[in-house]
Amino acid sequence: MQYDQIELRVREDGERVVELDGYHHVTPESKPAEYRRVAILDLTEQQARAVHQRLGELLAGWDRE
Repeated sequence: MQYDQIELRVREDGERVVELDGYHHVTPESKPAEYRRVAILDLTEQQARAVHQRLGELLAGWDRE
């Protein structure tokens, strides 16, 4: 699914959790107030660091193309 908007924030409940949410229109003619929030990922700090490393490697490969 593609999203119109992506939001990233950190929640702390004894440990840091990175929340990645996507927002999209329910129908093409929806107004901004009718955006639907979809939780895409909730990552622990360790998981976020692993994703960061992998994304860096992936983007570096694209830069070499």
